[in-house]
Amino acid sequence: MTDLLKFLSKTNWNSVRYDFLIITSILFSLMVTYCQGLQLNSLSTKMPRVTKYTTKSPATSSMNHDATTSIYRFNATNGITCILISVDGLISIKYRNKLNEDVEADLYLPDNPVLNGECVESNMELLTLEFKGFKLSMTFKKSSGGEGWYINLFELTYSSSNSLFEHPDRPGLDVKLTSPSHTPMYFPTPVGKSYVCDKEQTVVMYAPLDSGDQSGHIARLYLRDLHMQSFMFKESGKWGPPFHCSATGSYRDETAPLAVGTALAIAVLLTISGYGGWRYFKIKKVQYGTME
Repeated sequence: MTDLLKFLSKTNWNSVRYDFLIITSILFSLMVTYCQGLQLNSLSTKMPRVTKYTTKSPATSSMNHDATTSIYRFNATNGITCILISVDGLISIKYRNKLNEDVEADLYLPDNPVLNGECVESNMELLTLEFKGFKLSMTFKKSSGGEGWYINLFELTYSSSNSLFEHPDRPGLDVKLTSPSHTPMYFPTPVGKSYVCDKEQTVVMYAPLDSGDQSGHIARLYLRDLHMQSFMFKESGKWGPPFHCSATGSYRDETAPLAVGTALAIAVLLTISGYGGWRYFKIKKVQYGTME
Protein backbone atom coordinates (compact mmCIF):
# COMPACT_ATOMS: atom_id res chain seq x y z
CA MET A 1 0.00 0.00 0.00
CA THR A 2 2.86 2.34 0.83
CA ASP A 3 4.49 1.70 -2.56
CA LEU A 4 1.20 2.36 -4.31
CA LEU A 5 0.76 5.67 -2.49
CA LYS A 6 4.33 6.67 -3.37
CA PHE A 7 3.70 5.80 -7.01
CA LEU A 8 0.47 7.78 -7.12
CA SER A 9 2.09 10.74 -5.44
CA LYS A 10 4.92 10.79 -7.98
CA THR A 11 2.65 10.35 -11.00
CA ASN A 12 2.46 13.42 -13.24
CA TRP A 13 -1.31 13.75 -13.51
CA ASN A 14 -1.04 16.75 -15.84
CA SER A 15 0.84 14.51 -18.27
CA VAL A 16 -1.81 11.81 -17.94
CA ARG A 17 -4.59 14.31 -18.69
CA TYR A 18 -2.61 15.63 -21.64
CA ASP A 19 -2.11 12.12 -23.04
CA PHE A 20 -5.78 11.36 -22.54
CA LEU A 21 -6.79 14.49 -24.45
CA ILE A 22 -4.44 13.58 -27.32
CA ILE A 23 -5.78 10.04 -27.72
CA THR A 24 -9.38 11.26 -27.42
CA SER A 25 -8.79 13.87 -30.12
CA ILE A 26 -7.25 11.29 -32.45
CA LEU A 27 -10.13 8.86 -31.98
CA PHE A 28 -12.70 11.62 -32.48
CA SER A 29 -11.02 12.78 -35.70
CA LEU A 30 -10.92 9.26 -37.07
CA MET A 31 -14.57 8.65 -36.26
CA VAL A 32 -15.64 11.93 -37.88
CA THR A 33 -13.68 11.07 -41.02
CA TYR A 34 -15.23 7.62 -41.06
CA CYS A 35 -18.78 8.98 -40.74
CA GLN A 36 -18.17 11.54 -43.48
CA GLY A 37 -16.87 8.80 -45.77
CA LEU A 38 -19.99 6.73 -45.21
CA GLN A 39 -22.27 9.69 -45.84
CA LEU A 40 -20.53 10.66 -49.06
CA ASN A 41 -20.69 7.14 -50.39
CA SER A 42 -24.20 6.22 -49.36
CA LEU A 43 -26.02 9.56 -49.69
CA SER A 44 -25.26 11.08 -53.08
CA THR A 45 -26.97 14.44 -53.43
CA LYS A 46 -27.67 15.46 -57.00
CA MET A 47 -25.92 18.52 -58.32
CA PRO A 48 -28.19 21.49 -59.09
CA ARG A 49 -29.55 21.14 -62.61
CA VAL A 50 -28.03 24.42 -63.80
CA THR A 51 -26.57 24.10 -67.28
CA LYS A 52 -26.34 26.14 -70.44
CA TYR A 53 -29.39 24.46 -71.91
CA THR A 54 -32.88 23.47 -70.84
CA THR A 55 -34.28 19.97 -71.03
CA LYS A 56 -36.37 18.76 -73.93
CA SER A 57 -40.06 19.41 -73.79
CA PRO A 58 -42.23 16.34 -73.22
CA ALA A 59 -43.92 16.90 -76.57
CA THR A 60 -40.68 16.23 -78.47
CA SER A 61 -39.73 13.02 -76.68
CA SER A 62 -40.80 9.44 -77.10
CA MET A 63 -43.42 7.84 -74.90
CA ASN A 64 -41.33 4.83 -73.88
CA HIS A 65 -38.80 6.69 -71.70
CA ASP A 66 -38.37 9.78 -69.57
CA ALA A 67 -39.30 13.07 -71.18
CA THR A 68 -35.79 14.47 -70.88
CA THR A 69 -33.75 11.52 -72.16
CA SER A 70 -33.32 9.58 -75.39
CA ILE A 71 -32.59 5.85 -75.60
CA TYR A 72 -30.24 4.38 -78.19
CA ARG A 73 -30.14 0.60 -78.54
CA PHE A 74 -27.87 -1.16 -81.02
CA ASN A 75 -28.16 -4.89 -81.60
CA ALA A 76 -25.49 -7.26 -82.87
CA THR A 77 -26.08 -9.53 -85.86
CA ASN A 78 -27.43 -12.23 -83.54
CA GLY A 79 -30.17 -9.85 -82.36
CA ILE A 80 -28.75 -9.40 -78.84
CA THR A 81 -28.27 -5.83 -77.61
CA CYS A 82 -24.57 -4.98 -77.42
CA ILE A 83 -24.72 -1.19 -76.78
CA LEU A 84 -27.42 0.62 -74.81
CA ILE A 85 -27.42 4.34 -73.97
CA SER A 86 -29.96 6.59 -72.24
CA VAL A 87 -29.01 10.27 -72.11
CA ASP A 88 -30.13 13.87 -72.31
CA GLY A 89 -27.48 15.20 -74.67
CA LEU A 90 -26.59 18.38 -76.48
CA ILE A 91 -23.79 19.41 -78.85
CA SER A 92 -22.55 23.00 -78.76
CA ILE A 93 -20.24 24.08 -81.60
CA LYS A 94 -18.21 27.27 -81.52
CA TYR A 95 -17.41 28.78 -84.92
CA ARG A 96 -16.60 32.15 -86.50
CA ASN A 97 -19.05 33.99 -88.77
CA LYS A 98 -18.42 36.40 -91.60
CA LEU A 99 -18.43 39.33 -89.18
CA ASN A 100 -15.37 37.75 -87.53
CA GLU A 101 -17.40 37.01 -84.40
CA ASP A 102 -17.11 33.81 -82.37
CA VAL A 103 -20.61 32.37 -81.96
CA GLU A 104 -22.11 29.08 -80.82
CA ALA A 105 -24.70 26.81 -82.38
CA ASP A 106 -26.53 24.16 -80.35
CA LEU A 107 -28.39 20.99 -81.28
CA TYR A 108 -29.89 18.22 -79.18
CA LEU A 109 -29.15 14.57 -79.60
CA PRO A 110 -32.45 13.48 -81.17
CA ASP A 111 -34.72 10.66 -80.09
CA ASN A 112 -34.56 8.79 -83.39
CA PRO A 113 -31.22 9.21 -85.21
CA VAL A 114 -29.96 6.72 -87.76
CA LEU A 115 -27.99 4.18 -85.74
CA ASN A 116 -25.08 2.20 -87.11
CA GLY A 117 -22.29 0.33 -85.43
CA GLU A 118 -20.09 -2.71 -85.08
CA CYS A 119 -20.19 -5.37 -82.38
CA VAL A 120 -18.08 -8.02 -84.08
CA GLU A 121 -14.75 -7.83 -82.27
CA SER A 122 -14.55 -8.98 -78.67
CA ASN A 123 -12.47 -5.99 -77.51
CA MET A 124 -13.92 -3.09 -79.53
CA GLU A 125 -17.40 -1.83 -80.39
CA LEU A 126 -18.55 1.19 -82.40
CA LEU A 127 -21.75 3.23 -82.34
CA THR A 128 -22.64 6.10 -84.70
CA LEU A 129 -25.59 8.50 -84.58
CA GLU A 130 -26.48 10.33 -87.80
CA PHE A 131 -28.89 13.27 -87.76
CA LYS A 132 -29.37 16.61 -89.54
CA GLY A 133 -26.12 16.26 -91.48
CA PHE A 134 -24.05 15.40 -88.40
CA LYS A 135 -22.41 12.11 -87.52
CA LEU A 136 -21.39 11.39 -83.92
CA SER A 137 -19.28 8.27 -83.36
CA MET A 138 -18.24 6.57 -80.14
CA THR A 139 -15.59 3.85 -79.97
CA PHE A 140 -15.85 1.46 -77.03
CA LYS A 141 -12.91 -0.68 -75.91
CA LYS A 142 -12.07 -3.16 -73.21
CA SER A 143 -9.18 -2.68 -70.80
CA SER A 144 -5.99 -4.65 -71.36
CA GLY A 145 -7.07 -7.31 -68.89
CA GLY A 146 -10.59 -7.50 -70.27
CA GLU A 147 -12.21 -6.71 -66.91
CA GLY A 148 -13.45 -3.22 -67.81
CA TRP A 149 -14.88 -1.21 -70.70
CA TYR A 150 -14.68 2.50 -71.59
CA ILE A 151 -15.11 4.94 -74.46
CA ASN A 152 -11.81 5.41 -76.21
CA LEU A 153 -12.78 8.05 -78.79
CA PHE A 154 -15.54 10.52 -79.65
CA GLU A 155 -15.69 11.81 -83.24
CA LEU A 156 -17.98 14.39 -84.84
CA THR A 157 -18.13 15.00 -88.61
CA TYR A 158 -20.23 17.48 -90.62
CA SER A 159 -20.04 20.24 -93.24
CA SER A 160 -19.31 23.82 -92.25
CA SER A 161 -22.11 24.78 -94.66
CA ASN A 162 -24.69 22.98 -92.53
CA SER A 163 -27.86 25.03 -92.04
CA LEU A 164 -27.16 25.05 -88.28
CA PHE A 165 -24.45 27.67 -88.86
CA GLU A 166 -25.47 31.20 -89.72
CA HIS A 167 -23.12 32.93 -92.17
CA PRO A 168 -19.98 30.87 -91.40
CA ASP A 169 -16.70 32.49 -92.38
CA ARG A 170 -15.46 29.30 -94.04
CA PRO A 171 -18.31 27.41 -95.72
CA GLY A 172 -17.94 24.22 -97.73
CA LEU A 173 -15.41 22.50 -95.47
CA ASP A 174 -15.62 18.89 -94.31
CA VAL A 175 -15.12 19.16 -90.56
CA LYS A 176 -13.81 16.30 -88.42
CA LEU A 177 -13.47 16.88 -84.67
CA THR A 178 -12.22 14.30 -82.16
CA SER A 179 -11.75 13.99 -78.41
CA PRO A 180 -8.18 14.60 -77.13
CA SER A 181 -5.78 11.70 -77.54
CA HIS A 182 -4.38 12.32 -74.03
CA THR A 183 -7.78 11.40 -72.54
CA PRO A 184 -8.13 7.83 -73.82
CA MET A 185 -10.53 6.51 -71.15
CA TYR A 186 -14.00 7.99 -70.76
CA PHE A 187 -16.43 6.47 -68.26
CA PRO A 188 -14.41 3.33 -67.28
CA THR A 189 -16.77 0.63 -66.00
CA PRO A 190 -16.44 -3.07 -65.09
CA VAL A 191 -17.64 -5.45 -67.80
CA GLY A 192 -21.19 -6.58 -67.12
CA LYS A 193 -22.10 -3.32 -65.32
CA SER A 194 -23.76 -0.15 -66.61
CA TYR A 195 -22.29 3.31 -66.11
CA VAL A 196 -24.70 5.69 -64.31
CA CYS A 197 -24.11 9.40 -63.68
CA ASP A 198 -26.53 12.17 -62.72
CA LYS A 199 -23.81 14.79 -62.88
CA GLU A 200 -23.43 16.46 -66.27
CA GLN A 201 -20.40 15.19 -68.20
CA THR A 202 -18.64 17.28 -70.86
CA VAL A 203 -16.53 15.99 -73.75
CA VAL A 204 -14.51 18.52 -75.77
CA MET A 205 -13.79 17.76 -79.44
CA TYR A 206 -11.50 19.66 -81.77
CA ALA A 207 -9.33 19.11 -84.81
CA PRO A 208 -5.76 18.03 -84.01
CA LEU A 209 -3.03 20.43 -85.14
CA ASP A 210 -1.66 17.94 -87.68
CA SER A 211 -5.07 17.23 -89.25
CA GLY A 212 -4.98 20.13 -91.70
CA ASP A 213 -8.42 21.29 -90.55
CA GLN A 214 -9.13 24.91 -91.45
CA SER A 215 -12.56 25.36 -89.87
CA GLY A 216 -11.38 26.38 -86.42
CA HIS A 217 -14.48 24.77 -84.91
CA ILE A 218 -14.61 23.46 -81.33
CA ALA A 219 -17.45 21.21 -80.15
CA ARG A 220 -18.61 20.33 -76.65
CA LEU A 221 -20.79 17.33 -76.03
CA TYR A 222 -22.91 17.70 -72.88
CA LEU A 223 -24.22 14.43 -71.41
CA ARG A 224 -26.76 14.56 -68.59
CA ASP A 225 -28.66 11.74 -66.82
CA LEU A 226 -26.28 9.32 -68.48
CA HIS A 227 -26.93 5.56 -68.32
CA MET A 228 -24.77 3.52 -70.65
CA GLN A 229 -23.44 0.03 -71.22
CA SER A 230 -21.40 -1.69 -73.91
CA PHE A 231 -20.20 -5.27 -74.40
CA MET A 232 -23.58 -6.54 -73.25
CA PHE A 233 -24.08 -10.29 -73.40
CA LYS A 234 -27.48 -10.90 -71.79
CA GLU A 235 -30.22 -11.97 -74.18
CA SER A 236 -32.74 -9.91 -72.23
CA GLY A 237 -31.03 -6.70 -73.34
CA LYS A 238 -31.52 -5.16 -69.88
CA TRP A 239 -29.10 -3.00 -67.92
CA GLY A 240 -26.42 -4.64 -65.83
CA PRO A 241 -25.84 -3.62 -62.19
CA PRO A 242 -25.18 0.14 -61.90
CA PHE A 243 -21.65 1.52 -61.53
CA HIS A 244 -22.00 5.09 -60.27
CA CYS A 245 -19.77 8.06 -60.87
CA SER A 246 -18.93 10.19 -57.83
CA ALA A 247 -19.64 13.85 -57.24
CA THR A 248 -16.06 14.72 -58.24
CA GLY A 249 -16.23 12.94 -61.58
CA SER A 250 -14.11 9.98 -60.51
CA TYR A 251 -15.51 6.50 -60.42
CA ARG A 252 -16.16 3.98 -57.72
CA ASP A 253 -17.68 0.56 -57.17
CA GLU A 254 -20.13 -0.23 -54.37
CA THR A 255 -17.32 -1.85 -52.33
CA ALA A 256 -15.68 1.53 -51.67
CA PRO A 257 -17.54 2.30 -48.39
CA LEU A 258 -16.53 -1.09 -46.95
CA ALA A 259 -12.88 -0.52 -47.84
CA VAL A 260 -12.87 2.96 -46.27
CA GLY A 261 -14.53 1.71 -43.10
CA THR A 262 -12.12 -1.22 -42.78
CA ALA A 263 -9.07 1.01 -43.24
CA LEU A 264 -10.26 3.48 -40.59
CA ALA A 265 -11.11 0.68 -38.15
CA ILE A 266 -7.58 -0.68 -38.52
CA ALA A 267 -6.16 2.82 -37.98
CA VAL A 268 -8.18 3.22 -34.77
CA LEU A 269 -7.07 -0.20 -33.51
CA LEU A 270 -3.40 0.53 -34.22
CA THR A 271 -3.66 3.92 -32.52
CA ILE A 272 -5.19 2.45 -29.36
CA SER A 273 -2.69 -0.43 -29.29
CA GLY A 274 0.28 1.88 -29.82
CA TYR A 275 -0.84 4.25 -27.09
CA GLY A 276 -1.54 1.38 -24.71
CA GLY A 277 1.93 -0.05 -25.28
CA TRP A 278 3.58 3.32 -24.83
CA ARG A 279 1.71 3.94 -21.56
CA TYR A 280 2.55 0.45 -20.30
CA PHE A 281 6.29 0.89 -20.75
CA LYS A 282 6.18 4.41 -19.35
CA ILE A 283 4.40 3.22 -16.18
CA LYS A 284 6.81 0.31 -15.84
CA LYS A 285 9.70 2.76 -16.05
CA VAL A 286 8.13 4.91 -13.32
CA GLN A 287 7.59 1.85 -11.15
CA TYR A 288 11.23 0.76 -11.52
CA GLY A 289 12.35 4.26 -10.63
CA THR A 290 10.10 4.28 -7.54
CA MET A 291 11.41 0.93 -6.34
CA GLU A 292 14.93 2.11 -6.66
